Amino acid sequence: MATMKDVARRAGVSTATVSRVINSTAYVEPVTRERVEKAMREFNYHRNAAALALAKRSGNMLGLLTGNLDDPFFSRLARGVEDVTRKDGVKLMVCSGGHQAELEKNGLDFLINQGCEAIVAHVTRMSDADVLRYAAHTPAMVVINRYLPAIANRCIWLDNVSASQAATQMLIRHGHRNIACITTDLPIDDRKQRLEGYRSAMNDAGISVPGSWIISVPFNEQGGELAAERILASDHPFTAALTFNDVMAAGMMRTFRQRQIKLPEAISIVGFDDVTLAKYLHPSLTTMHYPIEKMARRAANLALQLNSAATVAPQNNMFSAELILRDSVTPLEKNTSNQENKPEK
Repeated sequence: MATMKDVARRAGVSTATVSRVINSTAYVEPVTRERVEKAMREFNYHRNAAALALAKRSGNMLGLLTGNLDDPFFSRLARGVEDVTRKDGVKLMVCSGGHQAELEKNGLDFLINQGCEAIVAHVTRMSDADVLRYAAHTPAMVVINRYLPAIANRCIWLDNVSASQAATQMLIRHGHRNIACITTDLPIDDRKQRLEGYRSAMNDAGISVPGSWIISVPFNEQGGELAAERILASDHPFTAALTFNDVMAAGMMRTFRQRQIKLPEAISIVGFDDVTLAKYLHPSLTTMHYPIEKMARRAANLALQLNSAATVAPQNNMFSAELILRDSVTPLEKNTSNQENKPEK
C-alpha cells in the first residue's frame, strides 16, 4: 500500500505539501495541488491519506453518488434520498459519476474523504471487483440499480428482465411484431437485462429478432433522435419501438414529427422510467414506471441503519416496474400507415 512519502516523491514535493493538500490546512499553488492529486490517483491513495476523513466522521452525513445530474431520472433518485436525510436530520452530500468508471471512483473517493460513512452509490461502469473493494472498506455503502451477489443485502435493484418483457408483450398483444429495441451503447447491466426481456418476449411469440432490430445509441435525447433516423433509413417496416428511457423516446418523437411521421399511427413508442415529462409529451408516452424514489428511500434508510450498527431485518430489495398506458401506443389494426414509416405527402 502506498504511503504519503510515495505520493510526495511522485509529485516532486514534500510530505508536508501532500498533507496540506489532503487536509486543506494551507494554500497550495493549483499546479502543485494538481500534481499531488494526480499522484494520489495513480497510487489509489485515498484511505490512508484520509486521517482528515476519520476526524470529520460524525455519522451525521450521507453521501450520494449519482449518474448524470441533467437526466430527470437521477433527480428522482436524489429526491428519494433527500426525503430520508431531511426527515432524519442528516446532511446530504451529492456528486456525479457521469457513467464513467474513473469518475465513479473519484466520486466515491471524494465522499469518503469528506467523512461520509453512509453512502448510496449508483455505479454502472466500475468493475464488480472495484465496487466490492469499496464496499468492503465502507460497510455502510449501499449500491442502487445494480445487483452483486457477494453484497446482495446491500443492493437495491430493479427486475429489468421482467419489465422489458412486459413492455414487449404489451406491444405484441396490440398486434405489433416488427418491434425495434432502442438501447444504450454503454456496456451496463441494465442493457443486457432489458435485451434479455425483449428477446424472451419476442421468442415466446415466435418472432425472430435480427441484429438490425437492436439499435444502440447514447441514452439521451440526441440518442433518441439518432435512433429515429436509423429506423427511417431502415428497409424494415417497424411498427413499434421499445426505448431504454423516456428521454430517448422524447428525442425519437421530435425527429418523427420533424419528418411528418404521424404518432402513434405510423409507429408506437414505449418509454422506460416514467419521468415527469413523459405524460406531457405529444402523444403522452406509454412507459414503464421505475419506482426509483421508493428504491432510493430504501437505499438511504438501509445505509443509515448499517452505519448506526442497527440490526437490519432481511427484506426483498428487488423492485418491479409498472406499465403505464398512455397515448403513444395504438393497436396495429388501427394504424393507417403501418406498412411504411415515411413522411406524409
